[in-house]
Amino acid sequence: MIDTKELFDNTTGYEGEIGVKLAEGLTPIEKREAFFLYRLFNELWGICIVVGVPGTGKDLFSNIIAYKIKRFFPWKRILRDERPRELFGVYAGLFNDSVLSEDLERMKAVAKGKSTADYGEALEQAVDDWVTEKGQVMLKNSLLYLTEYWRYCYKREPMSPINKTMGGIAKEKRHLDCLLLGTAQQVEDLDRFTCLPFVDWCVTCTRSAKNKTEFIYYIHRTQYDKRRETLVQIGKPEIVRFDAGKPRSDLGDGKITIAKQLYEGVNEEEEIVLRVIKAGYDNYEEIVNLLETKGDMEEWETLNTLKYLKFNRQKRAIDYPCWFGLYNSKSAPQIDTRLRVEV
Repeated sequence: MIDTKELFDNTTGYEGEIGVKLAEGLTPIEKREAFFLYRLFNELWGICIVVGVPGTGKDLFSNIIAYKIKRFFPWKRILRDERPRELFGVYAGLFNDSVLSEDLERMKAVAKGKSTADYGEALEQAVDDWVTEKGQVMLKNSLLYLTEYWRYCYKREPMSPINKTMGGIAKEKRHLDCLLLGTAQQVEDLDRFTCLPFVDWCVTCTRSAKNKTEFIYYIHRTQYDKRRETLVQIGKPEIVRFDAGKPRSDLGDGKITIAKQLYEGVNEEEEIVLRVIKAGYDNYEEIVNLLETKGDMEEWETLNTLKYLKFNRQKRAIDYPCWFGLYNSKSAPQIDTRLRVEV
């Protein structure tokens, strides 16, 4: 008698077969965001590179997307190559060359003593074994976020074990059900064999000229052109904006707090906002609603005042959770304001 359990694969299929699984308790707005991300990133698998000059929000974009996917799709494991701030919350662990050192050394040992011609083949076989064994355990159903992605697949180090490892992961991205986010300043730094042919999206990062805490991202579908050795953009981009300095009630405890009790506002707007916070209103939406209905401040005035009180280096009078708090940002802006004391 044949045991049919040994013959067939009865594990859960792709999301297209079973429907999209979301976290419980999401608001209607969060559900729309979740479905947008799910469709945008092809059911949350593939490779997305995030490029831009320093200060244009590459890591900001990746941290926000990683946070949102962690919140909306809790079955997706989050792996990173550097530690985030506590505000980011729990994640599955670290993935970098230090953590993988034993595995990389083992790969080198496998290829050691081979001729130049055989070295690459032996290393690739070791990588294939790693991806199908240990890599399956680590990367299955994951989001892998790598800062300075060029360090992992640098075109000038094509034979390095980490480069070969990333190539193996790229080839197996669908079977691993892995979404990889990698930041780089230039596409040209990435390897044309282990990286570029497998890239599905390229995000171009820009910073708003008017609002120093707002960042604008152009997300293009891409295809690799072997003849020109470059990524070709397909269709119109999806445009996403984030105001990284805006208070977020769903981050941490969501509270706006006084950091300097003795600070006194230098203009009417600051005085009003500080009085409201000291009166016990510590939620952004509550403060905006109160000042719009009971006062004469519009939301943009309240928001500008809050950001000025938090980010201005001479003030730092209040604190609150915002997107900048997810990671160690070295580019927190020096906020200017158009609000002045009337004379």
